[in-house]
Amino acid sequence: MHKKKNIETQRMNSKINENNIAGLRTIVLVILTIVTIQTIVYLSVRQISFGLDIVGIKIALIFLGCLLLFSFAKIKTTGSFFMKYSEVYIGGIVIIILGMSILNTFFAQDISSDISIYILVLFSVISAVRIRPRTISIILLISYSFFAIGLPFFQSNMSFLVPHLINGLVINIIAFFISRMLYLYAVTYLDDKAEIEKKNEELKYLSERDALTGLYNQRMINTYIEKYTNQAELSGENLFLGVIDLDGFKKINDHYGHAFGDKVLCRIANIIKDNLPTAEFVGRYGGDEFVLMFKNLETNEVSAIMENVLIELNKVEFHEDKLSFSCGIAKWQGESTRDFFYRADSYMYKIKNSGKNGVLINDDEKEAV
Repeated sequence: MHKKKNIETQRMNSKINENNIAGLRTIVLVILTIVTIQTIVYLSVRQISFGLDIVGIKIALIFLGCLLLFSFAKIKTTGSFFMKYSEVYIGGIVIIILGMSILNTFFAQDISSDISIYILVLFSVISAVRIRPRTISIILLISYSFFAIGLPFFQSNMSFLVPHLINGLVINIIAFFISRMLYLYAVTYLDDKAEIEKKNEELKYLSERDALTGLYNQRMINTYIEKYTNQAELSGENLFLGVIDLDGFKKINDHYGHAFGDKVLCRIANIIKDNLPTAEFVGRYGGDEFVLMFKNLETNEVSAIMENVLIELNKVEFHEDKLSFSCGIAKWQGESTRDFFYRADSYMYKIKNSGKNGVLINDDEKEAV
């Protein structure tokens, strides 16, 4: 149970981090644009001396930003590596982006003694990504430590240094609580979304499947018959529709009750389904009647498949009672879906009225098995 919970948590974080990449990509692009414009301005306005150090750091930041964009382009968010290490990857990217903004802030102290660059990038990252509180606390601690240790080397004026350090600390604390709130909101949203999707899948299953056997129900049988006849009309491929009716099933219901009869139906449904891997679909039409379809097969192939299913069913005993079925199979000849089903159903009754326990396939040639 604990392992399953960890896998679910890992999958959720992976999904969150897929969205985080899009947010971080946008942030990096914006930072790259701003820094590139700043660099061009610094190099073009010659009468103002900004110093080669700040120009050099901005060029380095541009190069680093390009590497991050390259990393975003190459990372495969659907791979097992990303699912396992997505949080580490995103955390590393966030640390790099914050580090870039802190370096920019350091070298900008000669021009403007404020930390607005760091603050803007910090809150941009916090608003764009959703990271677990424990992880973001480590990231903020690392980035603030870098900021607090490095700033005195670039800002010697204590009247600026002390407020910057205090403000930086307060801002990081606020950023942590904002990040925590946004992450919990994202988790709640994904949980609710997953629950809705699960309920929708359950409703879809219930609307398409027979409640007892799990096979397709009558509505889906009719849908698939129409779908495959439309395809066959365009492609000209062979299409066979089979109707199966169990022989002697009423006797089991009468002797052992409907609860036991339901168990028998489930067992028979599994036998039919397990022995028809090439069928396009298998469904329960109602009662003890089943419907199936084949395509791209020849008559003799369908005959051999259904004969094998009948043999497998004959091997099974239910309280010393052996079951068999009567099966009629029609090859589609361009008629309506209603007539197509009627033909297969009529062939089934021909077998039932002539001794049961057999298969009748008709594609203009009658073949009894």
